[in-house]
Amino acid sequence: MLPILLIILGGGLLLVGIVLLIRSKPEKNESLNQVIAAVKADGILTPKEEKLVREVAQAEGKDGDLIVALIKQELEASEEDSETELIDVNAKAGYDFEKFVVQKFDKRYFDIRNWAGDKFVEGRYADTTTQPDIQLSLTLRGDSYPFAVECKWRSEPTGDFVRFANDGQLERYKAFAKQENYPVFIVLGIGGKPSDPAELYVLPVHELNKPVLHKAGLGKYRKKVDSDFFFDQKSQKLN
Repeated sequence: MLPILLIILGGGLLLVGIVLLIRSKPEKNESLNQVIAAVKADGILTPKEEKLVREVAQAEGKDGDLIVALIKQELEASEEDSETELIDVNAKAGYDFEKFVVQKFDKRYFDIRNWAGDKFVEGRYADTTTQPDIQLSLTLRGDSYPFAVECKWRSEPTGDFVRFANDGQLERYKAFAKQENYPVFIVLGIGGKPSDPAELYVLPVHELNKPVLHKAGLGKYRKKVDSDFFFDQKSQKLN
């Protein structure tokens, strides 16, 4: 009788053990999933987090090295997507401001000779891609007067200075003007939106010594946002 009772008791314990094992697996899986989700939440896998992932994975009988490698791969892909989105946003802002500038040159008098980047608006586009952003010419009584425009838009600048170019760009614009023997202007938009800036300035490259200006020095270059551009061929000024 006793052996039979022991067999029954052993079978019962085995059944309870199987049930507990089955129930414990989802809990462990959920624990690993929670750890992975927490690690990916901030986009950074620290050494401590990596160690934790390996320990939890090992406790569940899974390949910790593989899981860590997959997490790193996913985080790297996410970072690349974010950088691409940022580049796309900046490119769109620049393109929108260029379109704003182009539309202020009356097509009856101005021709676009080159517009960098194969860009277009209202059917107007460049045949080739060169620098600066836009090369135009004023046509009066059969004569053509060329000049070039570099477009720069800035959101509300902080501090007392406005940087309108990167280091080296200003020298490149000056070299271009000398090589082509016609003036280059930086059209600077500030605030508002790229397609509708709050302020507008026209900076003659030959008058600039640094790629940054104090806000107080911008006043003499200011232009009404709602007025069109006109190029004075005699004074070589863009108004």
